[in-house]
Amino acid sequence: MRIVVWGCGHGELDQTYESIKKLEKHSGKVDLLICCGDFQSVRNETDLSMLACPPKYRRMNQFHEYWRGEKKAPVLTLFVGGNHE
Repeated sequence: MRIVVWGCGHGELDQTYESIKKLEKHSGKVDLLICCGDFQSVRNETDLSMLACPPKYRRMNQFHEYWRGEKKAPVLTLFVGGNHE
């Protein structure tokens, strides 16, 4: 089983999955992605307003698109919250 551990993604799932695609081209299929710390799973404006970080760093990013089913994760993904969750 090939596992990728990714830290402090800050809701940038598109960039994360793009990096995994590049990795898979050179190293083979990834079976599991573990996102650990400061993931920022912001689903909506309410979540965004509750994010434990300075307002200048609050952004929706892409998690809400995956949460709503508008996008599909290309690899099984496990989230472990950080100090901003």
